[in-house]
Amino acid sequence: MKTYRVVIIEDDAEFAELQMRIVNEISQFDCEKYYVNALDFISQHQDEVDILLLDIILPQLDGIKAIPMILAKYPKVSIIVNSIRDDTETILEALRQGAVGYIDKQDFVQYIEKVLFSVMDEGAFMTPKIAKKVFNFFQVKKNHLENLTERETQVAHGIIDGLSYKLVADRLGISIDTVRMNIRNIYKKMNIHSKSELISYVVGQQYKNR
Repeated sequence: MKTYRVVIIEDDAEFAELQMRIVNEISQFDCEKYYVNALDFISQHQDEVDILLLDIILPQLDGIKAIPMILAKYPKVSIIVNSIRDDTETILEALRQGAVGYIDKQDFVQYIEKVLFSVMDEGAFMTPKIAKKVFNFFQVKKNHLENLTERETQVAHGIIDGLSYKLVADRLGISIDTVRMNIRNIYKKMNIHSKSELISYVVGQQYKNR
């Protein structure tokens, strides 16, 4: 039976030790180390790691900014954010950066076992409080998305696919100015202001439909 290796990044030593004890009581999971900041983990950790429990409010480097740096070193690690921050913007940014799970700290004890097994078996998990906020956000965006014209929808999918404005124009056989016009309309109808917000809609839909 496989044992999954867990590492914690948490600047509250007492809470980090509590997390370690709880994780080690769960069959198939082993946690031997915690770090008080993400930079120490990135620079010092040498062992393999399957799951990383990551706080956001950390000294030196906040957890959100640390996610892509961690994934650059450990591309296969499953990052679960464990934070008191539960605003929708922070949750979405964590998912965009590559987190596959999100726990609000006050629910850690209740949900950690389910989170760990879900991430290993299914690839993602959010506690109900977090999931509700995300789904409510994407439901609003879905309603706006349904108001897009056929051309606006095509342009939106091009942007979501990672294409530049020029490549979107080439794909659809239209001018770059037409792409820009459609982008402005999309942002206005969906009440968003950036490409990342558009992509975040897709992240949520993929999670919702997994």
